[in-house]
Amino acid sequence: MDTYKTLFFSGILPLEIVEKIVSYLPLSTVAEVMNSENGSLALMARRRYYSNIELRFYHPPNNGSSYMNDKFLIMRNSEFEALVNSDMFSQLYIKKLLIDVDTHVDNFTFLHEKVFTKVSSFVTNVILNFDLGQEDYSEFYWDWLPSSPLVQKCIREISISYAYIDPDVPSLPSNLRKLTFLYDFRNRCGDGASAPRIIFPSSLQEFVSEYPWGSMSVYAGLPSTLQRLELVEIKGFSTEAFNELNLPNLKSLLLSYITLENFNELRLHSLKDLRLKNVSGMTEIDEHFIFPSLLENLELYDCIITNFERRNLPLRLQKLSISGCPLKKFRVDTFPDSFKELILGGTVVRMGPLSSEIRSIKFPPSLIYLQVTHTRLSLLDFVNILPGSLESLYFLDNPIGRLNETDEDIKTTRTCIIEFPKNLRKLNLSRCYPLFILYSPRNLVFPPSLTDLILESMNLASVEELDLPLSLNSLNLSSNKLVSVDGLSLPPVLTSLNLSFNKLVSVKGLDIPPTLTTFNLHGNNLELFSRRLPDSIQLLDLRINKLKNLVNFRLPVNCTELKISYNPLQRLQISNAYDPNLKLRNICLSKVSVTTLRDISPLPQCLTSFSISDTNIGSLSGIQFPRGLTSLHACNSLITSLEDVELPLHLEELRLWKNQISSLANVHFPDSLLKLEFDDNMFTSIDAIQLPPKLKELSFERNVISAISELQLPESLEMLNLADQKCDTLHNCVSTYGDSSVSSSVSWKGLSRLSGLTKLPPKLGYLNLEYNNLSKLAIQHLEFPDGPIRLIISDDGSGDFYQWETEIKLKYPRMMVGW
Repeated sequence: MDTYKTLFFSGILPLEIVEKIVSYLPLSTVAEVMNSENGSLALMARRRYYSNIELRFYHPPNNGSSYMNDKFLIMRNSEFEALVNSDMFSQLYIKKLLIDVDTHVDNFTFLHEKVFTKVSSFVTNVILNFDLGQEDYSEFYWDWLPSSPLVQKCIREISISYAYIDPDVPSLPSNLRKLTFLYDFRNRCGDGASAPRIIFPSSLQEFVSEYPWGSMSVYAGLPSTLQRLELVEIKGFSTEAFNELNLPNLKSLLLSYITLENFNELRLHSLKDLRLKNVSGMTEIDEHFIFPSLLENLELYDCIITNFERRNLPLRLQKLSISGCPLKKFRVDTFPDSFKELILGGTVVRMGPLSSEIRSIKFPPSLIYLQVTHTRLSLLDFVNILPGSLESLYFLDNPIGRLNETDEDIKTTRTCIIEFPKNLRKLNLSRCYPLFILYSPRNLVFPPSLTDLILESMNLASVEELDLPLSLNSLNLSSNKLVSVDGLSLPPVLTSLNLSFNKLVSVKGLDIPPTLTTFNLHGNNLELFSRRLPDSIQLLDLRINKLKNLVNFRLPVNCTELKISYNPLQRLQISNAYDPNLKLRNICLSKVSVTTLRDISPLPQCLTSFSISDTNIGSLSGIQFPRGLTSLHACNSLITSLEDVELPLHLEELRLWKNQISSLANVHFPDSLLKLEFDDNMFTSIDAIQLPPKLKELSFERNVISAISELQLPESLEMLNLADQKCDTLHNCVSTYGDSSVSSSVSWKGLSRLSGLTKLPPKLGYLNLEYNNLSKLAIQHLEFPDGPIRLIISDDGSGDFYQWETEIKLKYPRMMVGW
């Protein structure tokens, strides 16, 4: 941060250059720059910070604080509304606004509200994403979109992933660039859905349809300016119907799950990208197959093509990919000068080309990427004649057992040398199991340019003859048979070393370079680990070993991920736990053998999050938690009480699932707490518990609470979960369809009284009462807030649940009821 300040305040750079620099900064850094005393710089940072915003309408609602990913600032809806109504909003420039809507949001009104109407005047790039999620029978309704054409103008992209789509499609936004209909093939309930009547806007550039609507007539109105088209499972597809679409500017085309005959008759004069997936009607590509003259990328996936034989390919072709096809013959006499990438692959079930077919290919001098997977490639002798331009070489899942046809035993293999191309940077030989049965690593000569080497699952038993180039940055030797790495000479610039899933008992003799950032020893037989690691290490993975004690362990200063779960660990002692320079923020311990928290004391004081689960610890006492800890999880353990536990002053999240806690008497929660979860414990009552004043989420799911007689909820609460209580009560059940003659007395498990709750907190947006024994009378006294709220409740069996649902939604129009 100081570097940025020095640069910005020096006055050397013009403001437009500084603004350009700010636009490339990560959002976390931009958040700091916003606090600058330099007004111009602070404004630039604010514009960058709010330039890409995402709003998520999920179930349950997004109740956390705003946070950032690589592309967007994900804001709480209430915070976004406050931003829009602030004086600062007019100074911002929001380039993208992504609105992501979960299928559970069954009464989505945001696009009709005042806040979005105001936004539409400032933002010119709104992306709408309506996602099915796990609901198999949800239907998308077009009335969720704003009806005003003026408001619609800001919408550039719409993506819909629902089982059903209302076929009555209104006029779409006039500036729409991209329209996507996604379809989950696990759910076939949409097969008989009516085809929609779509009037495509003239601005549309990309259209994706994965719906089996059956007729090409659905797409008859696509504009001639369309540049990208993806059609999946069009049963009535024909070349004649496709040509009638009249798409002279089409540059990218994907056809999937169709029958394609007479390919040569397709009008694809401007096409650069062609992808055919699961296409029937084509068995071979030969000289009679006419490619579009401008074609740059050709991908054939899971088609029934058995032969690919051509004298030449389109002059502009750069990439050819044939995967998942039962290819028996592959021949290309002459590749174009532009050709750069070749991918040949079968599947695990259907092997691809024979070894002789691949080895006879005359690879072009321009080739930079070659991938051969799931084929019958058994020899590597052709590697010596691969072009020097090659930068990436991937041979995965091939039965490569010999380097030359004449190699038969150890005597004949000693002099055999395979030299990889001189400019090669990435080499992957994973799961070529037979290679190191007859050969050793000395038979392979790696170029000095190599930066990434993967020898995963190669039956490698020794590293003694593995000669690594000095330029190597990443080495993966996972899933081999190594019992020792003594003698392995690691390059001085290595940053990543993966030795996972071997049989190592020690790495004591390994000379670790000072540049290493990732060290993976997951799944070995380590009983001791006393290595002093360089401070460059950022990720250390020791999971699934046999470590019992990690005592006087010095944590690398820059380590941000420490993984030590699934060990019989009885003692963890970090010697530099109080070092203020430590970067570690989170520790997760699962399936370890500690019985008290004293066994892992002291914890690094830099931690903000600590999680321990699946252990026999019975208390959270006996340890000094880090002062800055904001998240504490202790789940699936034997904790019975929180008495005498000194919780961190700044704790925001406490999760204690699957323990044996039955009371919160004499427990003082810090005022900072925002989320409190006691699911799967032994509470019979939560009456009169003292909840922290800022609490937003409270959950007691799957306890044994039969009634709530006295509970004061904080005004800040946004989510309350009391679902699935396990106490038995007797209940008279009437048919759901209203037939009172069909009734019975059954024993239902669940919460039956809520007399201690009356007026619910004003910010409550989610209330889960399902799988309980609550009748309509038991909740009729509840005063719900006026804002949007989702109520989850089970049918009480009285026979008029639907009438009650209608009445309560009339009383609270912003309520969504689920059951």
